Formats: sequence, structure tokens, C-alpha cells
Amino acid sequence: MRNIILIVLSTIFTFSCQQEAELDSNDISIIHDYREYITNESLIELEQIQLTNTFDNPWAMEFIDDEMVIITEKDGKLSLVNLRNNTVSEINHTIPVTSYGQGGLLDIAYYNDYLYISFTIGNNKGKYTTAIGKGEFLSPYNEIKDFEILLEASPYLNSGAHFGSRILINRDNIYATIGERGSGKLSQNPANHIGSVVEINLNGSKNAARFSNYKDSLPEVFQIGLRNPQGLALAPNGNMYLSNHGAKGGDFIGLVLPNTNYGWNNIGWGGKNYIGTHIGTGKAFSDEYLKPILSWVPSIAPSDIVFYQGDEFLEWSNDLLVTSLKFKMLLKISIIDGNVSNETIILKDKIGRIRDVDVNSKGEIFLITDESNSTIWKITNPKRK
Repeated sequence: MRNIILIVLSTIFTFSCQQEAELDSNDISIIHDYREYITNESLIELEQIQLTNTFDNPWAMEFIDDEMVIITEKDGKLSLVNLRNNTVSEINHTIPVTSYGQGGLLDIAYYNDYLYISFTIGNNKGKYTTAIGKGEFLSPYNEIKDFEILLEASPYLNSGAHFGSRILINRDNIYATIGERGSGKLSQNPANHIGSVVEINLNGSKNAARFSNYKDSLPEVFQIGLRNPQGLALAPNGNMYLSNHGAKGGDFIGLVLPNTNYGWNNIGWGGKNYIGTHIGTGKAFSDEYLKPILSWVPSIAPSDIVFYQGDEFLEWSNDLLVTSLKFKMLLKISIIDGNVSNETIILKDKIGRIRDVDVNSKGEIFLITDESNSTIWKITNPKRK
């Protein structure tokens, strides 16, 4: 009897793991396998910057200028790095951050003497959410003053997963990604912030509702149907792009557009649930939802993204740099008129889980890794030596 039960369970498991997402022939080009990309690490020279202090699980960095860089750590520490003498000093702040699960002190954006910050906040019921706040940040850059919360994502949830939290300042608005916290169905409802991109003014006020055809939609909800978007970037042509974590496959890069829906978790962008079963309807994509420009199967766990501009790598102008946590990679891809080409792995398995990427005014590339005892890494062009 025991053998019969084992055979039945094995058959069920095998069947479930073999379920693949339904893929229309017109959408085949969207799916990418990173293992088919060219790897060329000779394009770069990698340097580890020896700082006076290291970081534990840093999440983001932001340049004030070419010498001063701000670093966040998930446990709530905020530091200023002076790249001229490689010193690290702590920045005092009163941000009510809670380090919980994947949450903590996360992204930062520096704009017009203010720091805009995403972080995890908890309530007295043991639930948590993503919050966006700002504070004045002036020279000598040792303290954030008059910090205020601009937005608390609703609802608060028990989960410690999928906080999203990337920030972008564009056209005097704050754009921020909010993860779906493991509650996928909520990301189809613009009456909450789950699985969305939000848009608020720099003072926290709201613009006109984007999803006015939905009952009780929140005016700050800009885009919905996301799982865990951890990258936001502004392209030279003014378009905004995001990176999003799928489940087992289905990580993607896509446009940030108002009043649009990426479909999570009715579709899975080519991925499956972690137990191998299909996601939602079983379709990879649907004309009912906005489609990404590319989706990775298998997953690469993309975090931050940035469009390259600078003199250090002139031939990379306008290319998108993508960090990968899972495979410890830095990718470079070209996006022209929505078409992806020249996919290249320029760094792999050298420095750990690459969480954030930034570029200074010279075009030098900087990386941080989501590790303990982490530091800053610098990428330059060996041909310019």
C-alpha cells in the first residue's frame, strides 16, 4: 500500500512540475535565457575600494557628487562615503525604520538638498509595510533634518517579503515601487498599493487618479499588477523602466506607464509557481495586460537598473545595466524602439549578490553587494588606461 501511495504522489509531483506557461508564438521573442548571452568580462576593469568601514547588507547608494556617496543598510544605518579619502561616517537620522524579513532601510534619492527614502515601517499589531519619506540633507551631510513620512503603503501585512521600494525622481514627482508582499490578488486592485508603482508630488500631495474607472482607486497608484519590482530607471528619451521579480521564471524589464496593469498574479510572464504549477490562467502573457519588453526564464533575480551615460564607456551610451542577485551578474543590454539586443554579461561570480548600480558624472560604474562586510566596487574601461 505504501508503495502505491508513493507512486501516486510521484506521478502528481512530476505532472505538476512539467506544467509550462502557455506562450503565444507572437510572444516568444519576449522570453530570454541568460545562459545564451555572451559573457565578456574583458570589457571592464574591476576595483575593490578599500574603505575605513564595511557595510552589512547594504541596499542602495546615491551620489551627492563624484566624491560623496550615501549608503543604506537594511538594519537602519545610513552612511556617507568620501571617495577622495575612502572614509565612512554615519549619518544621524530619525527614520522610524523596522528591519523585518526582506525589509528595512532601503532606497534613497538625493534631489535639491533633500533625501527621499523608502523603508519598512511596522505598527503595533505586528504588521508591516513600505513607507516613503523625506528630510533635509545639507552640507556637511552628517544629519537628516525634519524627516517626514509622505506615504505609507496600504494595507499593512504580516509578510516579511516583497517590499519593492525603489525610488525615482522624475518631472518633480516621486515614483516608488511597492511589492505585493505575497498577496498577489491584491495587486489587481488600485484601491490599495500592493504590487504597484506609486506617484506622489515632492511634498507628498497626489495627482489626479490614474485608475478612475476603478471604484475607490487611490490617486497615487500609477501602475498595478507587479510582484516585487526592485529597479527603476529613467531612459535618455524620458521613458521610465522597471525591473520586476517573477516567481520560478518570469523576471522582467518593462515600461512604467500610467493606468496600466502587468497582470500579476493572473499571469506569470513565462514563470511557474515554486512547486512547479502554473500561475493564474497558465498564460505567460495576455493582450489584456501590458507586456514586458523582455522576461527571463529561468529567473536571474534582477535588482537595480540604470541607463548608462558617460565618457568612460562611450560605446555603451544609452545601454541598460541590470544587476542580478541570484547569479551575481551585471548585464548590459541595448533597448531601441522597444527591441532588445546586444545582451552581454560583463561581470559574473566575482563579488557576490549585486544589489545596486550607479554611475558618476565621469561614467565610472559603482556597485554594492547584498552581503555582510560589503564594500563598494568600481568599474572602469581598461582601454582608457
